[in-house]
Amino acid sequence: MRYAKVAGATALVLLSACAGMRGGSGSDDVSMNVSGSRAEALAVARTQLVHHGYEVTAVGEEMLVTSPKRVPEYLREVSTARPETQQWFLVVSAEKIRFFSGTRLRVAGYLLPPGAGTTQAVADGKRLEQTAIPVTTSNAKLFREVEVVSSWIESASKRK
Repeated sequence: MRYAKVAGATALVLLSACAGMRGGSGSDDVSMNVSGSRAEALAVARTQLVHHGYEVTAVGEEMLVTSPKRVPEYLREVSTARPETQQWFLVVSAEKIRFFSGTRLRVAGYLLPPGAGTTQAVADGKRLEQTAIPVTTSNAKLFREVEVVSSWIESASKRK
């Protein structure tokens, strides 16, 4: 009986450690568990994003989306080609953690295709359908910025 209790406690510790881990290889988002309700967690995320210069729009009760922003030169991958102006945006989604208190937040970044939002994205008077490109660990510099944004939100949630 005692062995079962120790094994159960060990499994719970391992489960909670894995739940708090950040994105791994090939990951396209960073997730974290924070205390409080979904609304409180999104309010903290909104405050942090606005504080750091992002324009934020709520999408329903579970998501925030930032307005597209130019990718700064220091976050672009090194290239010998003339750099194109490229934009990106962030998505913060929140969901209640089942069986436990708190909220799971996911922060993901997306690149807009080159030329999106310009006249290049229009053909024959109709807007071309374009798909945003997820920022993954293969784009190390920009994915690191997604991790930094999530750390702002996580730190502010702990101070609250």
